[in-house]
Amino acid sequence: MKNKSFAYFLLLGILVLIIDRITKLLALQGQHVKNYGLLFGLFSNLELRWIFVVIIVAVLIFFIYVLSLKEVRKSSLLQLGLFLMIAGLLGNLIDRIFYGFIIDFVKLSVISTFNVSDISITIGALLVVFYLVKR
Repeated sequence: MKNKSFAYFLLLGILVLIIDRITKLLALQGQHVKNYGLLFGLFSNLELRWIFVVIIVAVLIFFIYVLSLKEVRKSSLLQLGLFLMIAGLLGNLIDRIFYGFIIDFVKLSVISTFNVSDISITIGALLVVFYLVKR
């Protein structure tokens, strides 16, 4: 059953990535925010673009390594969290490489604008924290 869970979570990650790309392409034709920085636009200096890319790639490699560990393969919750974070990171990485900024379009308040990738990363991180706390 764990192998099936792994495959389902992989497919879910791919689906999240596809939804992220479609919604961002639609947002580019309408109202969106160009986020050159990180969370809430921190470090919005354009000169840091490739440093962010390198850091994100390193984090992705680490998460993929963690997914390969036997201990992680035993926990569906941890796998799901990691796949959601990987999908979100990939979605924002694609933006950063091809556009030089992250396409944000969901606005909840004056301070917060985000996208599907951000939601995926947040939910994934919460699942990983939940797993670690309940251990």
